[in-house]
Amino acid sequence: MDTITTPSPLVGTPPPDRDVQLRERIMEYVLRDTDPGRQGSIKRLYTSWRDWNKEHFEQLMVVPLIFLNEPSNPRRLGDCGPVSGFGCSSQIRIRPSLLTGTHPRMRAGAAYAEGRFTFVADVLLHEMVHQWQQEVSGQRDEGYHGHGPAFRGKANEIGARLGLPPVRTSKRRGKDAGLPSCSYWPYIVRGAGFYHGAYVPASGDAKKPGIIVPADLDGACSVLREHFDIDALCKRLQA
Repeated sequence: MDTITTPSPLVGTPPPDRDVQLRERIMEYVLRDTDPGRQGSIKRLYTSWRDWNKEHFEQLMVVPLIFLNEPSNPRRLGDCGPVSGFGCSSQIRIRPSLLTGTHPRMRAGAAYAEGRFTFVADVLLHEMVHQWQQEVSGQRDEGYHGHGPAFRGKANEIGARLGLPPVRTSKRRGKDAGLPSCSYWPYIVRGAGFYHGAYVPASGDAKKPGIIVPADLDGACSVLREHFDIDALCKRLQA
């Protein structure tokens, strides 16, 4: 889960009135007219966005365009971009395979449908923090790929209300080095059973159930370095 780094003059400033009107009209349409049998999950996500904007963001954000669509990076579960595919500002994309159960970290079948939606809703909450960075605070944590002190601070603020343990920045360092990375917040700090068995942790990683290790070598090394002292491990293997 990450931000899209497309430059935008909207970062840290309110969106134009025409964007606000369009985005709010789309939300009204979804909440009022979307076919529940076909796109009921989108309606629930917009409802969650509206409720969380009030509970966690002081209603300072304008609803984005929310899509069940592939993020820009094949390893991401979702992303938040300052410019939408329609040309107006702000969109959130969430990987649809998380909802259908075809993603390798999700269990398929009707029995796990609610758990899959709960996980997808957590992806939305993560991306809302990125939206907050883009449209309200202007602190995008660019040196941390979006998951630096600003993201960590907002995530821990929300997490404290939800009763979740704290997380650190994406860089493992200092007194917080032993904490989970905010790159995988909130699902990395959710309790066992929160997703009703729908989420499948990476094999052999019971202590860090939120880590998803990419298949390519460079991507795997990048993720593993966030959670483990790779240099110390290599020294032990060479001993």
